[in-house]
Formats: sequence, structure tokens, C-alpha cells
Amino acid sequence: MFQTWNIPKEKVHVILRDNARNMVKAMKDAGWQSLGCMAHTLQLAVHEGVLSQRSISDIAAIGRRIVGHFKHSPLAYSRLQNVQKDLSQTPKRLQQDVATRWNSTYYMLKSLHEQKRALGAYVADFDLPDTFSASQWGLIENMLSLLEPFEELTQKISKASTSAADVIPSVMALKRFLGKEVASDHGVKTSKATLLEAVSRRLPRWRKSPSIVWQLS
Repeated sequence: MFQTWNIPKEKVHVILRDNARNMVKAMKDAGWQSLGCMAHTLQLAVHEGVLSQRSISDIAAIGRRIVGHFKHSPLAYSRLQNVQKDLSQTPKRLQQDVATRWNSTYYMLKSLHEQKRALGAYVADFDLPDTFSASQWGLIENMLSLLEPFEELTQKISKASTSAADVIPSVMALKRFLGKEVASDHGVKTSKATLLEAVSRRLPRWRKSPSIVWQLS
């Protein structure tokens, strides 16, 4: 490939790749230094550390049923809009999530949390397929606080102007955040600890490689 593109081998320092095993093996067999896809690694870490937790997956399932109700019923959505207007809120659609993107679940739960008052008023007069308990609403709030730095990092690394050199300090800041205890940890301590373990294990260990750190600096 490098010969086809006339790229001298000595100019190739680090190759960015996806996390497929065949790609990892190919880079290793060829003797190339390589970095995995950061966005995909974050997806795996968040899914393992948070979305696979029973309490969180139950909340996500309830959220999907609520969002799906308004998505498939124009009448229900119209009623929700009226409730939002009555509460002096700007009418907003609830966001549906996508299984392959962890932050879409974050956005879905965030949109539901933002419309907590409207949904509470709606359910007083109309039916919903499911609702959140008071403790689940509290868990949603704390989970959003836990995942906010992951969303910020995902947005950062998705920019065309972001380089691999930006990732190392971001990962270190993320690990420091996960290692601190805060008031919003209530209900998500297990998820936070599992996230820290997943991040430490899955995110690149190339910061320990002087050659790669030097090449990215």
C-alpha cells in the first residue's frame, strides 16, 4: 500500500486503525506502531462499564418505550407539545437512541430528563407505555453527570482538526475524573468503578511507549 502511494517507510511513524482483530494482527505482523480507533474504544468502554449494568439497561429500555410512543403516535406528540407550551417550554422532540452509538443513548436519556416536568404533567392526563420511578429519575441525573466527560471527549475526537496527540491528555483527565468521589456518585458508584477499570484496560497504553509519545508530540 505504501509502495502504491509512494510513501517511504521511514516516514511512517504511527498508523491509525480500527479495533478489528485482523487489523491489530496485521499491524503487529508488519512491525508497525499503531493506534486503535478512539471513538470505538470509548463505545466499548461505556457499554461495558455502564450500559451493560442491569439498572441502566432497564432505564434505557423504559426510555425507548416512552420515546417510541411519541414517535409512532402523532396525536401523543401533539399532546406533549401542548403540555410543553403550557409549561412555557420550547416544544422539543424526544430523541431515539441507536444501539451502535453509546452517546445516542446519552442523548435520549438527556432529552427525557429535560422533559421530566412535561412528561409528569402528560402522564397525569394521558397514558404512557411505561414511566420512570423517582429513584430512576435520580439515577438518570447522576448517570448523565458521569457520562458527560465521555460525551465531551467523543465530540472532541470526532472533529477533523483533532490529532492523535490530543488524545493522551484527554484520556488522563478522564481517568482522574473517574478516580474522584463526588456527590453525584449516588447510585452509580459501581458503574463508575467499572468504567474506570474498562477505560484503564481498553484505552491505549501507548502513553507508556516513549517512541509513540515522542512521535505524537
